[in-house]
Amino acid sequence: MSGYFPLDALDGNDSGLVQALFNENQGLREQISHHTQLMQLLTHQLATPLTALNGSVQLLAEPDLNTEQRCEFLAVLEQQLARLQSLLDDLIALRNLETGKFETRVEDFAIADLIQEVAADFSPYPLVYQFPEEIPLVEGDRWQVSQVLVNLLSNAIKYSPNGQAVEIGISTSQPGWIEVWVKDHGLGIPEADQPYLFERFYRVKHRDRQHINGTGLGLSLCKRLVENQRGSMGFESTHGKGSRFYFTLPAAASL
Repeated sequence: MSGYFPLDALDGNDSGLVQALFNENQGLREQISHHTQLMQLLTHQLATPLTALNGSVQLLAEPDLNTEQRCEFLAVLEQQLARLQSLLDDLIALRNLETGKFETRVEDFAIADLIQEVAADFSPYPLVYQFPEEIPLVEGDRWQVSQVLVNLLSNAIKYSPNGQAVEIGISTSQPGWIEVWVKDHGLGIPEADQPYLFERFYRVKHRDRQHINGTGLGLSLCKRLVENQRGSMGFESTHGKGSRFYFTLPAAASL
C-alpha cells in the first residue's frame, strides 16, 4: 500500500491547512539554512584573528625575544584585537538595526561639513572634493551617516594600493534628494562578485587583494544605515580601474 496521500482527496479546509503547514515548514528550513550559513561565515571570520592572537601570545612567552621582536608581536596583537572589535561593533549595529533597537536621531544638517569632518581623520591621504556651490541641508541621523562615510572612505583607500587620490562628491540633480559618492581608481570589483557585494560576510576572493583584511560586514551595514535614513545605496565598478559607491539622503524640507 502506498504511503502517498493526494491533496485533492482532502476537502478545501483540510488541503488549505496542509498547504499552510507545508509552507511554514519550508520557511523554517530556509531560516535554519540561512542561520547555519551565517554561523559558518562568522566562524570563518573569527578563526583568522584568533589564530594570529594565539600564535603571537605563545611567541611573546619565548624568553629569548629582543625588544624589537616583542614590539612586533604586540603590534600584531593590537591589530587583531582591533579587527575583532570592529567585527563585534558591526554585528551589534546590524542586530540593533534589524530588531528596531538602533537609536535614530533625525535632524537637519550640512552634509558637506560632515564629509570634511570625517575626511579629516584620513589626513594626509589625498582626497579631492567635488561639491556644488549650493547644497541643501539633508535630513537624517548625523552619526549614522558618518559611519557610512567612514566605511566608504576606508574601503576606497584600502583598495587603492598605489595611493591614488580618492574623490568625494555631492550631487543635487535629483529633486528632493542629495547624492553623496566616493570614487577611487584602485582595484575595482570583478563582475562576477558584484551581485553579492552587499551580502553579509561576503568578500571578493581575488589574488589582487588576498592580503587585504576585512570582515565582509561593512557594506552590508552601510546599506542598512542608508535605508534607515529612507535613502538608497549602489555602486559602479570596473575590475582593475576602480569603483564609485553612492548613496542618497532626503533633502531637508524647505521652510
